[in-house]
Amino acid sequence: MMRLIFLLFFLSFPLFALSNNFKVVIDSFSTKEDARKAYLRYQNDPQSIISQYKNEKEFILHFRKSGGRYIIAAEPFSSRQDAEAVVQKIISTYPNASVSQGVANDIEFLLMQHRNALKQQSSFSEVPKSTLPPSVTPVTPVLPSPTVDSSKVSFSFWIIGILILLTTLYIFWREQSYKKLTHRYNELFDEKESIQKAIQAKNDFIAMMSHEIRAPINAVMGISHLVLESHLSVTQRSQITKIKASASLLLNLINDILDHSKMEAGKVTIEQIPFDLNALLDDISNIISHKANEKKLELIFDLDSTVPNKLIGDPLRLLQVLVNLLNNAVKFTESGNIVLRARGQHISRLNLKIHFEVIDTGIGMNHEQIDRLFHSYAQADETISRRYGGTGLGLSICKNLVALMGGTIQVQSKLNEGSTFSFDIKLHSDLDFEKRRYRLPTTELMSKNALILDENTHSASVLQRGLEYFHYEVKPVVDSLDAIALLQKYTFDIVFIDTKMSLCGEFKKELQNRIKNDELKLVWMGEDLKKRGGFILTKPYNQLDIFNAILSIYGYMDQNGKHHNNTKKLKESLKKFAGETLLLAEDNEINRSIISGLLAGTDIAIITAKTGKEAVEAVQLNPAISVILMDIQMPIMDGFEATLIIRQDPAKEIIPIIAVTGNSLESDIQNIHNAGMNGHITKPIDVNTFYTTLYYAFEKSLTHAKRPNSSLNIA
Repeated sequence: MMRLIFLLFFLSFPLFALSNNFKVVIDSFSTKEDARKAYLRYQNDPQSIISQYKNEKEFILHFRKSGGRYIIAAEPFSSRQDAEAVVQKIISTYPNASVSQGVANDIEFLLMQHRNALKQQSSFSEVPKSTLPPSVTPVTPVLPSPTVDSSKVSFSFWIIGILILLTTLYIFWREQSYKKLTHRYNELFDEKESIQKAIQAKNDFIAMMSHEIRAPINAVMGISHLVLESHLSVTQRSQITKIKASASLLLNLINDILDHSKMEAGKVTIEQIPFDLNALLDDISNIISHKANEKKLELIFDLDSTVPNKLIGDPLRLLQVLVNLLNNAVKFTESGNIVLRARGQHISRLNLKIHFEVIDTGIGMNHEQIDRLFHSYAQADETISRRYGGTGLGLSICKNLVALMGGTIQVQSKLNEGSTFSFDIKLHSDLDFEKRRYRLPTTELMSKNALILDENTHSASVLQRGLEYFHYEVKPVVDSLDAIALLQKYTFDIVFIDTKMSLCGEFKKELQNRIKNDELKLVWMGEDLKKRGGFILTKPYNQLDIFNAILSIYGYMDQNGKHHNNTKKLKESLKKFAGETLLLAEDNEINRSIISGLLAGTDIAIITAKTGKEAVEAVQLNPAISVILMDIQMPIMDGFEATLIIRQDPAKEIIPIIAVTGNSLESDIQNIHNAGMNGHITKPIDVNTFYTTLYYAFEKSLTHAKRPNSSLNIA
């Protein structure tokens, strides 16, 4: 409002000055220099009548241009009477002085000056007096007094008045619009605050429920694992396996809901860390292969040579996207292949874009189903949730994660023919390392001849490209009769045979003779490890697997299975710490029994505590404790407070404290580290993660005890 008043005053001031203020015009000059000299003379002459007024508040002497001449004037006077009084006092010294109001009076004053000058001229004396009769007296013509057209002045006032009115209306409209926008902004801001509070309340509720639900799921999965390690009948083992699988499915649903909530809250961040793509593919194989084998589906990894192995990005989020897409592919495919394909495109020396595709031969979708596919809690068909299960959040999560990694996800599908999900993400690579990868140790291993016997042509083509990378001559066939013909015609160094193939007797005989004479090497492809008389190339394989298989065949490295009996090996490794003491702080009796069962047979002593207070007392009474498993939510004193008290004793700083919690938000993990804990295990407990984390905790504890100055950190 103040801006409006100021602007109106600013626009109206010239009119006020023109209408209400008077000035005394003292004299006029044709040049600016003459006016300046006169102005200085008036100011500096103490005897001047004008100088007597210069110290008065309402008396300002100045000169300016007006009507083509330069006038010297004194102003302002609030009334004509005041101005005329001054004129009367100075008229004797300055006879040309007059009162003026506005520009029109300045012009009138100049015209008057011009008229007086004309009176003094003797222009009429040009007529000779001798020619005039004596009785005739020369008459000076009276010029009409110039006047100012008042209609023009009035018109100017009207124009200025209209402009002021329009400006006032515009400013008023702007002020009202600004008030409305400000009010609407405040409403939207309040609405945003309400929505954020609602989302936060929902996320807090989901996080709390996630923790509460994980506890019984942990009991189901943990006890199922322990029962499966005991002696069971075939029927009992099948039933317990189904219980464990159902609990695992329930856990996946909870994880999807929790991930979706974290994305809504903007709490999902993408890391940039080095990772090994082959190791990532091994993890995917461990998760997906079993499900694919149960449905007799062929899982194929088809990676182009343009895709580097050493990358920088977020392996966990990439794994999450690929596993979700592959799980869906297995879920909706009854027969055929599941293909994970990757192609690379270099953007610059260290930056590249990788195009991933997950291709299945499943039920497919129509356009209407595709349109609602990536919406939260939506599935392609309402009957899908009843038939196949799921929350409908998986693809929505994948879409958001891919976007966070700098890409977009698309789908192409035909009903009853299969689907292809594809996405691009930006990653970084070490090209110098990539130039040195997969280099065979000797030239003797180069340029070998290989025969591939596999009914699945897609899988065979992947293996063929992998062998041709090492300059091998490769011939694929889909039937053992064709293989016999090739064996008789060509000399082969290696024969790759899929374990699902049925071989004719003639081929088996020919093969055994050549192996016996050490003419060729035999490699079985698949999951059936009971095959003998050759090496194993586990499906799905990647370039590193093919590389390691060649080295194993020719004795440059030992052949190791990828993931078989891994859990037992991890548990066996804990026997290294037999006699060490573990403090288990856990208020839930079932969880205590599960952890005790997982450690049975390792000869690790276990001390239990039901509250954080009991855990603190146990640490003070038992100096032999090497590692602490600390539940977070316990009565009387929680795990955070107990850890802070334990860390106050300098002698206890060397004890690794591992949090056991159902909370998996990033803020929860950060709070765990801030409290002084060295790592965490999420409920429900993943057995392999449990054994691995404990192994490193005991290892760090013993190493630190031997070297007190060493740092302690468990990732």
